[in-house]
Amino acid sequence: MKTHSRRQFLRKSLALPAAYTASRVGGVSMLNMAAAGLTGGLASNAAMAADCSGGAKSMVCLFLFGGADSFNMFVPIGNSEYDEYRTTRNDLAVAETDLLEVNDAQQGGFGFHRLLDSFQSMYSAGDLAVVSNVGPLLGPTAQADVGNLARLPESLFAHNTQQKLWQNAAGSISGSGAFGWGGAMGVQLAPCNASASVPAMMSSSGANTWQTSRDGNYIALSPNADIQRMYGYDPGIATWIPEASRLATSNRLQQLLELAAAEGQPSLLKEAAGILQSSKNVSQQLEETFDNFTQLDWQPDFSNKLERQLHLVTRLIEARESLGMDRQLFFVSMGGWDTHSNQNERLPLLMNELNRAVGNFRSALTALNINDSVTTFTASDFGRTLTSNGNGTDHGWGGHNFVFGGAVSGGQVYGTMPSYAKVGNPDDAVDANGEFAGRIIPRQSVGQYGATLARWMGVEEAAMGGIFPDLAQFTTKDIGFMS
Repeated sequence: MKTHSRRQFLRKSLALPAAYTASRVGGVSMLNMAAAGLTGGLASNAAMAADCSGGAKSMVCLFLFGGADSFNMFVPIGNSEYDEYRTTRNDLAVAETDLLEVNDAQQGGFGFHRLLDSFQSMYSAGDLAVVSNVGPLLGPTAQADVGNLARLPESLFAHNTQQKLWQNAAGSISGSGAFGWGGAMGVQLAPCNASASVPAMMSSSGANTWQTSRDGNYIALSPNADIQRMYGYDPGIATWIPEASRLATSNRLQQLLELAAAEGQPSLLKEAAGILQSSKNVSQQLEETFDNFTQLDWQPDFSNKLERQLHLVTRLIEARESLGMDRQLFFVSMGGWDTHSNQNERLPLLMNELNRAVGNFRSALTALNINDSVTTFTASDFGRTLTSNGNGTDHGWGGHNFVFGGAVSGGQVYGTMPSYAKVGNPDDAVDANGEFAGRIIPRQSVGQYGATLARWMGVEEAAMGGIFPDLAQFTTKDIGFMS
């Protein structure tokens, strides 16, 4: 292709008013780019055998951006435990009357915040597990390691780095750790989706690290509008434009794409053309698929961004057989959890929004009789400090997470709950002077958490070490919360 033709291709492509609901294909496949020397020699996540038995399965990563204060979402109720919690949390402590009581056979009584009644309901029904004190780790880490600055993940307490460490399950955000463990899972599970022409990794929350990989794609969909075919590409769309103009645009674009894909063209140009072609195919298939499915009885609350995302995910799960998908991986998110100030006013609003979205999501899955094949797990930048800064909390490290779905061995807490004591607390990541900092050292790693989920999805054991680098450092490779 001549230089002016290349420019024309890019100019015309960018000018197309493509349907924004499915026109952006994130996590661009880097196979061709690697051949062109554009990936910096990052390691491959080559697919191994996957266990595709057990029927279709879908997994949803629910990321709470900002660092959720899970210590006020799930609280110890026993007399001495609650007193210790209340003393350390001071003005932030949740009153006992605001806790919905549940029980763990081994560790006693706990309470979900009263605004998380859908979580308590799932826990009581055996569909939700609490995974205590999880965070990025290089290996088992003691208080002495923190004091000596040994075995510590990169840039602790920094939002951007910790978000990436959670999503790539590594101690570093560079090198082989630049990609996500969801993306690596998607590569391993690709044989289960051999008949699918649409990527089985989808985000309703834009770009993310969790779904990125060297060898696979994910697609980013908007939860705010119906999926439509791309304007300009399909002459049957935008009929208010004169037919001759629509046909001319469509024909010219097809010619340019064919030229861009021809032998001898630069890899980056061919990759761009491939993305546009894939976007057209994806949007067309998803539109046709959704036309054959109902909107459910669930009409999402437009003001609840998470609920809109989960509504879209539900429709995609409902359509997974039609799409030829046996394994799906979704990314949804909710922001606003960085509660440095006004936490007692802000956290209830956040929990209420989370609770309504999750409750309606679970009800929809149950109504469609697919709850047993869908597992959702929470993740966040980090936990918060146990102590108050006077009006809120600061950045912590370990925190509690929640996993729910019909395949979860729920109704119990996995992992020993941390100490809430201000004096002699063995779980505290002490400050530079060895004093109490109120930041809890994780006792379970993101790698252990993720590997437990990956096994349920069908990822083979031989692939685990490449996906979860810290896993080899831990005796427990499976936390046990999946049935």
